[in-house]
Amino acid sequence: MKPFFFFLFFIQILFVASCGTKANSPDDDDAQGFCIPDSLMKNITLDTVRSEYVMSDLKLSGKISFNEDSVVKVFPVVSGHVSDVKVSLGDYVQKGQLLATVHSSDMANYFNDYKSAQSELAIAKKNMEVTADMRNSGVSSEKDYLTAQNEYEKALAQFNKVNEVLKIYGGSLQANNSAGSDYRIKAPISGFIVEKNVNTGMELRADDANNLFTISDLKQVWATANVYETDIAKIKRGSEADISTLSYPDRKFSGKVERISNILNSETNVLSVKIRLSNPDYTLKPGMFANISILFPGTEKKLLIPSQSVLFDDNRNYVVLFKKQCDVSMQTLKIYKALNDKTYIEDDSLHEGDLVIARNNLFVFTALKKL
Repeated sequence: MKPFFFFLFFIQILFVASCGTKANSPDDDDAQGFCIPDSLMKNITLDTVRSEYVMSDLKLSGKISFNEDSVVKVFPVVSGHVSDVKVSLGDYVQKGQLLATVHSSDMANYFNDYKSAQSELAIAKKNMEVTADMRNSGVSSEKDYLTAQNEYEKALAQFNKVNEVLKIYGGSLQANNSAGSDYRIKAPISGFIVEKNVNTGMELRADDANNLFTISDLKQVWATANVYETDIAKIKRGSEADISTLSYPDRKFSGKVERISNILNSETNVLSVKIRLSNPDYTLKPGMFANISILFPGTEKKLLIPSQSVLFDDNRNYVVLFKKQCDVSMQTLKIYKALNDKTYIEDDSLHEGDLVIARNNLFVFTALKKL
């Protein structure tokens, strides 16, 4: 009820202001019988009438898909038996989080190589230290010491090599594991598990071309649509697009055309177009059907005003023209086309450069009707 009483109070203020204007300035040529109060003047928004090519929209059907720039596929790098899977399809995972564990003979071999190299390095280091003491005591020659030092450097190089191999296969944290045969698959990025092709008990091969997991950051997604050959000229990179989904038909998602394929599908003769969409609340899900409207300019020019400046009353469309604070008027309109936040008019009731009230115009319009 409060907004209604506020509206009535505002109208009373506007009416009193209009009466005061009549009484105080009866001979003022600029006055039209009404002045916008200073309190309202601070809250209105003006917009300039301009001429533009009439925008049209190309209606397409499509789907929401992953943003391929933020998708990572996880493949098996060792052969073995899947002993445990920690995540399910749709789960959110942090970078470095354990996804699955594979019991692998490959990892056991890598770990054994690591332990052998570690042992040989310790022996070579001890031998070099003993040879150095014997040389200093005159028992051993300089040649013997240089030979021991060379063996130590070889052992160190071999240890570093197998240690790097172990790190590559994710085994650097398994050095305290006596068996060392578990390969731990970890998330390379933070995101959602959008594809899962592994279960406990499966046997994996390192040369398998199928990925185990797909992880995607869904904060940005793509709307993918197919454009017929006759409409290709209407689509350009950077074209604005509005998208709605079957799940949220009353909600509009805005984006721009980011990628246009250079190759037509040989079977359907269509061109693939991708629109990047911001998805901070994860509302859009890959696989959703989408209605896509891509805007493109036509060849005809019309006067353009913001849609919020248009008022409908008594089966007519109006706009409030503004010249001065004490020179405002109502003007009927004949709309040529309304498209989202833009309205094109087809008559000459307005002129390019005119100012119209785009916000809080209803208060002024109601007061003008009472005059």
